Amino acid sequence: MDIQTVLVFILALLTVNLIIVGVYVVLVLKELRETIHKANNILETADSVTSIVSNPLSMITTLVGAVTEGYRAVQDARTSIRSLRD
Repeated sequence: MDIQTVLVFILALLTVNLIIVGVYVVLVLKELRETIHKANNILETADSVTSIVSNPLSMITTLVGAVTEGYRAVQDARTSIRSLRD
């Protein structure tokens, strides 16, 4: 075999190798894209779950604050009534 045939054979092997590596890189990037999409869905679900949990907690806090203010108002009314009696 002469040198030109060997070089053409090596060039053909390198070309096939680069094509295979290119296809593999495309497949890996496609899988990475799908993984990022799934992670984004998980984060959106976690965000909705935390908002679902936080809304009732804020409502409970508001309710406790209202009950406390109502209790203070009743205590102030009792104190005012007692001071008027005396």
